[in-house]
Amino acid sequence: MSTVLASPKRLAIAAVPILGMIATPFLPFVSTPTLWLGLPAAIVWMGLMIIATVAALQIIERSYLREGGAELDRLELELSEQRRAALEPNGPEAH
Repeated sequence: MSTVLASPKRLAIAAVPILGMIATPFLPFVSTPTLWLGLPAAIVWMGLMIIATVAALQIIERSYLREGGAELDRLELELSEQRRAALEPNGPEAH
């Protein structure tokens, strides 16, 4: 199985907080003029969605690295450096 950063599982994890942000104006418990912890509910909700985004990205990164993503990233970097060196007019010694 090939490790792909944008796998359906990882995209679904990232979609949860994004959908929470998009749904904000339509959620009655957020869009009403109520206070949560002394702040407007929408501000607290968006803060929670930002924290959820950071957590989702951490989960995505850890699952990617656990499935061999670090090795793929290293190989991609080496290939990129080889291509760049091949395109340099006087070779890598010119710099």
